[in-house]
Amino acid sequence: MQRTLAGAGVTAVLATTLVAGSTPAAALEGDAAVPIVTPVSPMVAPPTSYPFQPELATVADDPTDASIARGVIPYDEIAPRLNELTAGSDRISVQVVGQSALGRDIHLVTLTAPENPGETRRQALFRDMIKHKPETAAKNASLMKNYKVPIWFNANIHGNEWEGTDAVLDYIEHLATAPYDEVADLLEHNRLYFTVTNNPDGRALGQRATATGFDANRDMITGATNEARIIRDLSGVIQPTFYIDLHGYTSVLQVEPCGPPHGENYEYDLFLPHAYAAALEIEEAVTAADIPGNTYLDLETNRVTTENTGNIRIPYRDIRAGWDDWPPIFTPQYVAYQGAVTNTVELPLGRVNPPSDPRNAANSAVNIEVAGVVIETSVDYVVENADSLLENQIEIFRRGDAGEPLVEIPADVDPADVPAPNQWAEIWDETDVYTAEFPRAYVIPAGEAQRSATDAANLVDQLIANGVEVQRASSAFTADGTTYAAGSYVVDMHQPLRGMANVLLADGSDISERVPDMYDISAWSLALLWGADVDAIGSTGDPALTAKLKAVAEAAPTGSVPAGGSHLELATTGVAEYQAVNALIESGVPVSAFADGSVVIEADAAGRSAAEEVAELYGVAFTASDGSRLASEESTGLGDLAVAYSGGGEELLTLQKLGFDDPVQVSSASLTSGAANLDDVDVLWIGANLNFSSSQAAGRAEVEEYLADGGGVVGEGTAIAAFANAFGLLSSTATAGTSGSNGIVSVDPVAGGLLGTYPADTAFVYPAVWYTNLGAGAVVEQTYAAGDPFIAGHWRDSAGRSTTDAAGQASAVSTETEAGNRVLMFGTSMNFRTHPVGQFGQIARGLFWAGSEGEAVPAP
Repeated sequence: MQRTLAGAGVTAVLATTLVAGSTPAAALEGDAAVPIVTPVSPMVAPPTSYPFQPELATVADDPTDASIARGVIPYDEIAPRLNELTAGSDRISVQVVGQSALGRDIHLVTLTAPENPGETRRQALFRDMIKHKPETAAKNASLMKNYKVPIWFNANIHGNEWEGTDAVLDYIEHLATAPYDEVADLLEHNRLYFTVTNNPDGRALGQRATATGFDANRDMITGATNEARIIRDLSGVIQPTFYIDLHGYTSVLQVEPCGPPHGENYEYDLFLPHAYAAALEIEEAVTAADIPGNTYLDLETNRVTTENTGNIRIPYRDIRAGWDDWPPIFTPQYVAYQGAVTNTVELPLGRVNPPSDPRNAANSAVNIEVAGVVIETSVDYVVENADSLLENQIEIFRRGDAGEPLVEIPADVDPADVPAPNQWAEIWDETDVYTAEFPRAYVIPAGEAQRSATDAANLVDQLIANGVEVQRASSAFTADGTTYAAGSYVVDMHQPLRGMANVLLADGSDISERVPDMYDISAWSLALLWGADVDAIGSTGDPALTAKLKAVAEAAPTGSVPAGGSHLELATTGVAEYQAVNALIESGVPVSAFADGSVVIEADAAGRSAAEEVAELYGVAFTASDGSRLASEESTGLGDLAVAYSGGGEELLTLQKLGFDDPVQVSSASLTSGAANLDDVDVLWIGANLNFSSSQAAGRAEVEEYLADGGGVVGEGTAIAAFANAFGLLSSTATAGTSGSNGIVSVDPVAGGLLGTYPADTAFVYPAVWYTNLGAGAVVEQTYAAGDPFIAGHWRDSAGRSTTDAAGQASAVSTETEAGNRVLMFGTSMNFRTHPVGQFGQIARGLFWAGSEGEAVPAP
């Protein structure tokens, strides 16, 4: 994950593009907070017949497009090329399925034989039957004969890995223009889908990340980016049987499947055989093509060579640690839960500096040719194995619907004992064996058993956006000896996407002892990190819960404003409550906070009107009050905070999700040059190092002046500790867990402390940081749990930096200085890729505590 912003104008991009997707109540002043969850977009809905050929909008020529120097097609030429093809062929259909952060259209191209509305409707019924009535589908001879098996190629999700786009455009043109008898069989029995460039901003800017600074291929279960959400939404619409994501560059062509650890929730006995066999066929085809300038792998030395060895790199065979399919954050690992065989393809030849170096164009030419062979071979593989691939997809959904236990492949399985294709079995050993045990259901409680009703609603909506089936109880019921209130949500694990449901809701596993290296994050549980209480009930073979349940398409409304009371109070249990607080302040309604975190407003006409609007928009529930607490308890007026931050896209987006409008990015360079200042800032968030060299005295002086005026500071990790030490705010020693160690930990908020009300007892770390040798005035607000605080993930052991070294140590510390500065340091990774939503409320509470006071609500 890049922690720096990806070019100028990113703050404006997030502030305008992302907020534009929200729907605030019209009378509410100011911008609404960026939504926590974005539902499936209507733009991905499929056509009612094929071809579907609207004229695509074109854009002006862009001579600065980084694609030009690379020798590939610039973005502005893509739509004209597709328009030209649709004008001359009835085999090609085009859709705009969404926009990038900067507003560029993202195109989905479909190649298939023409279909009238009845034929398209029939294909949709087949597709629905495969997922929702898999037993019926498996026995339906017409479906097995006439279903158009969907194949999907995604290109250019990393903006400066260009050539997949050019290769799919060449193949699209071939299918659209070749003599029909050459492609008739393919197009009459398949639909081929192509997302031509998934990250057009990155393509034009010449950067891996989106314009908002995120890696979209790490965003599949969070959905922080438009670009990743498009793939999320299309995966349920297309329901591909085979999917390839075209990337680069790894010096030699690399084609998944991956090495261990393998995702615990896959039907791996159905996935791996074809994934590996397809990779072997690609290897054979590419080496046989002997493309001039291409590279190959020497298996004996594991070195790349220009000599044609007959081998490419296949991680399952060649990278037995450090290139895994463990987390569902990558598009192939995510799409596999739709019953698809999926492969990431890394094209060989990389970038050369400077961009004008002619070797870039030469490398592109080789990569495009290699990618062409990959595409053609993949399609041929699907055609040759269509029946088996479709049967496996149906079987994945059938197992999920039936709630059968996962099939565990024993270590060192004999290839002769498994059906073809069985080449994979020659490699499989105990290091490959990973599996999960499914509960009968997950329950998201309602009522007093639920920590946060609004966080629970966000969790439900996020599950639904990812295709998980959720039901709601109309009356109370009992499960595993616990009685759950009416309104509780149930995720019955007898459902076709039970793998998706479990990978999102299960705690995960501690795999530290099994695996030496991990490619990316090792834990991600929404049940532990999104702020809601979730219970796993029973085992998959148990009878269904005895409850009156109804399927829901979205969480039920949770907002309410009582009729009575001179005042209205709001318990800030979740992120939505802080969104509401910021909206109330923005609308001019005074808000006061009590020590327990709850807030109060006057229920006059203006206050009640604003409360009704935020209740509708954010789902928050107010309670009636006579305001007497204002006279008997200490309270603080909350201000309309101007927040500055050091860091990148994730810091900015988290602040915007909380409703802090117009955050200001600062760095040592910008404060020194005067491009940014802290003149009107109320509170400073430290998300990345903010230190000053001897030549940056002006920037340091700017910070010193801010602190001399009593400015507050909140932040995370070693960066906030270094800042607090450097400016004499609080002395401490910050110890970080070993590099790359990440996962979910148990934490203990200190009762009665700043984080002790509405407490969260789990957090994400990458890595964990703990604070020792605390100076005078330090107050420990939260610690890592005693014993072993690590729940799930991968934490390399190292003397002084292990999980046991972190146990019981301070994970959050506050102080108040003589100058009036309030400082709060978090040792957990509060907003990593904006995924740990359950920690956002702590960020907001810390910012309001450390920031300047606003107009207080007077005691009655």
